[in-house]
Amino acid sequence: LPKPPVPYLDHTLSRYLEYARVVAHNNKDAIKRTEEAVSQFRKTGIDLQLKLQKFADGNDNWINNFWLPEMYLKVRLALPVNSNPAYIFPEQKFANINEQLKKLIDREMSTGKIKVPMCMEQYNRILSCYREPHKIEDIQHYKRSDKNTRSQWNEHILVMSNNQTFILFTRVGGILLPQTEIIYQLSEIVRMSDGRAQDVVLPIAGGSVGNRDDAAAFWELMKEVPENLQSLDLVRKSLFVVCIDRPRNLIKFRNDLESKMAIKGLHMLHGFGKENWGLNRWYDATIQIIISSDGTNGLCIEHSVAEGIVIINMGEFSINYAMKNMRRKIIAEPKAKIHPKPLTWLVSPQAKNIMWKQIAEFQRLSEDLELSVLIFTDFGKEFIKSCLISPDGFVQLSMQLAYYKVHQHLVSTYESASIRRFRLGRVDNIRAATPEALQWVQAMVDKDKPVVKLLISLFPVIYITNITGHGIDNHLCALKLLAIEEMKQGRLEKLPSIFQDSVWDETMRFPLSTSQVTTTTTAPDVYLCYGPVVKDGYGCSYNLQSNKIIFAPSAFRSCSKTKIDSFKAALTESLRDMRAII
Repeated sequence: LPKPPVPYLDHTLSRYLEYARVVAHNNKDAIKRTEEAVSQFRKTGIDLQLKLQKFADGNDNWINNFWLPEMYLKVRLALPVNSNPAYIFPEQKFANINEQLKKLIDREMSTGKIKVPMCMEQYNRILSCYREPHKIEDIQHYKRSDKNTRSQWNEHILVMSNNQTFILFTRVGGILLPQTEIIYQLSEIVRMSDGRAQDVVLPIAGGSVGNRDDAAAFWELMKEVPENLQSLDLVRKSLFVVCIDRPRNLIKFRNDLESKMAIKGLHMLHGFGKENWGLNRWYDATIQIIISSDGTNGLCIEHSVAEGIVIINMGEFSINYAMKNMRRKIIAEPKAKIHPKPLTWLVSPQAKNIMWKQIAEFQRLSEDLELSVLIFTDFGKEFIKSCLISPDGFVQLSMQLAYYKVHQHLVSTYESASIRRFRLGRVDNIRAATPEALQWVQAMVDKDKPVVKLLISLFPVIYITNITGHGIDNHLCALKLLAIEEMKQGRLEKLPSIFQDSVWDETMRFPLSTSQVTTTTTAPDVYLCYGPVVKDGYGCSYNLQSNKIIFAPSAFRSCSKTKIDSFKAALTESLRDMRAII
C-alpha cells in the first residue's frame, strides 16, 4: 500500500479558515484575528511543512507518530466513558450458568480476521496489543515487536468474575485446547470466584479506572512487588478479556425497546459503577467480551488500537459463527481438566489509596453519563439512496440541523474517515459544520428565508478529500507538534499565533462527536455507543439500516448546556423536515 500523502499547506489553511468561521460566526473580532494568524502562517509555516515532508519521506506513516499520542496515549482522562466505546450483541437467553458459559465459548472460539482490500494492520493488533498507563503518555505493548516473548502471547485469556482475575489457558505446549477443556476452566473460575466473600475481595481492576496519571502511579507501586509484576505480565499477554457478569443489584428501566437498548449500552460502557459490574472489567485491554446472566452481552473496546468499524467487522464474524454453531451439543467430557490460574496481587496501603481515589472518580463518571437510543423508522438508507443522495451525508446534515434547533449555533463536529487505503492508515476527520451547512440550517429554522437545495452533494467531496489523505486535522496536528519541538530546540522563538488563537482551541474540540457504525446483522438490538469527548458535548453514533436509522446520543448529566432529550427529539424532527423538501 502507498504511504499517506502530506496535504498542501495552502489547502489545509483555507479549509481550516472555513471551519473556524462557522465556530466563531457571531464573533467578528475573533474571526479577524484568526484570518490574520492564518495569513501569517501561510508564510511562516513553510519551514514546518518542509520538515513534515522530510519526516514523511522517511517513515511508513507520518500521521501515526503525531496523531496517536495526541488523540489517545497522552490524554489523561479515564478510559471508561471518556474513551472506550461499546458494541452491543444480540440478547441471549440463558437457562443457567452452564448455558451462559457454553454460549460464551462459542463466541470466543470464533474470533477471526475479515479480508478487506485495505491495510490489515489494525486486525493484527486487535488481539496483540495492550495499553498500559504511564506518566505523561501511555505505552502500547505489541507482541509482534517483542521477539523474546512473542511465543508466550495469545496462549491464554484473562477472565473477570466477581471482580477477581483468572488466567484461562487456551493452549498447552502450543496445542489449542478443545472446547470441553475451555468450558471446564470457565466453570472452575465461576466456582472459585463464588467461593470468596465479596467483602474481602479487593477489586484490582480499580487500579486502571481513573485518571491515567493516577493509574500509572498505582501500577508503578504495584510493579515493585515481584508477584504483582508476574500477574501483570500475564494480563498484558492475554489474548483478550472475558467478563462474566452475575446477578447484582436490579437495574430498573422502562419496558420499551429504546430504553432496554440504552441500558445494555450502559452495561457495556461502565457496568453501572462499582456496586454492580463496573469493576468486573479490565479497561486497559483492547477487547473485553462481556456476557451477563440476564442475556446482555457485547464488547467494551480500548480505542487506541483500532477503529470501531474494524472491531465491528470482527464482532459480526463472531456473532454469525456463534449463531450457526450455538445448537451443537457437547457430549465429550474434559480429559485433561487443566486448572485456570487465579492471579495474586499484593497491594500496599499507598497503592490502595490511589486505587480507591480512581474508583471514586469512576463512580462519578458512571453516574454522570446519560445514554439514549433513537430508533427512527420513518425511512432508512434505501429511501435516501433512491433519492440519489448520500445516506451518510444526509444523516450528518440532520445532526447539524438538530444541534442548531437545540442550541442556535453550530460547533466543530467529528466524524471518522477511514484512511486504511494507506500503509498503517487509521482515520482523519470529516467536518460536517461547513459554512454552507450553517447557511442551510439557518434557512431551515427561519421560515422566512428561502431554503437552499440540500447540500448533500458537498459531503461526498469532503469525504473523498479525507479518505484520499487530504484532510486537515492530522496535518494541523503534526504542524503544531513540530512547532513545539522547534521551540524546545531553540530554533523557533515562539509558537505561531494560529496555534495560540482562542478560535483554534474551539475549532479543535468537538462538542458533537459522531460515528457511522453500520452493522449487517438483522438483529434489532445491535449498535455501538460511546460517551461525549468533551464535558459540554454529545456523543452520537448511528447505524444506517435499510429501513431505519439507529442513533445513540450521549451527554453528561452534570452539564447544564446539553439537553439529550431535546437533541433526540430534534433529530426526529430534522429527518422529517429534510424528507419534506427532497
